[in-house]
Amino acid sequence: LDALESRMDYPYIPGVLDFIEDLKSRGVPIALVTSSNEKKMEYVYHARPELAAYFQVKITADKITRSKPDPECYLLGAEALGVKPEFCFVFEDSFAGLEAGERAGMKVIGLATTNPREEMERRTNRVISDFVGFAYEKMIE
Repeated sequence: LDALESRMDYPYIPGVLDFIEDLKSRGVPIALVTSSNEKKMEYVYHARPELAAYFQVKITADKITRSKPDPECYLLGAEALGVKPEFCFVFEDSFAGLEAGERAGMKVIGLATTNPREEMERRTNRVISDFVGFAYEKMIE
């Protein structure tokens, strides 16, 4: 697994960098909350060195004691940003992550990148396939 992760490309979801830039231009604080550990994230940052600068806070599996669907990771991210959970948005592609965001009291947007859209629609506030054309205004609708 380590050898595979060290060689992966880690492609971006289409439109995500434009979306993040839109948030940053509006002063919206952004946290990266992931079930990946620090070692895997080192591979990600090696493949995509610009990525780390997009986030004020990074919560990895190494910083939590309870995995998703427990909301701990998202609550830690909100706390580190100094934002109340009810003002946070979670973007998730896993069912455990969708549940964790909901249990944290956050608005949850499903990413239909790994699971069927129909299944995600039953578990979230909104589902998107990618970030193309998705911006701050659409997020807060």
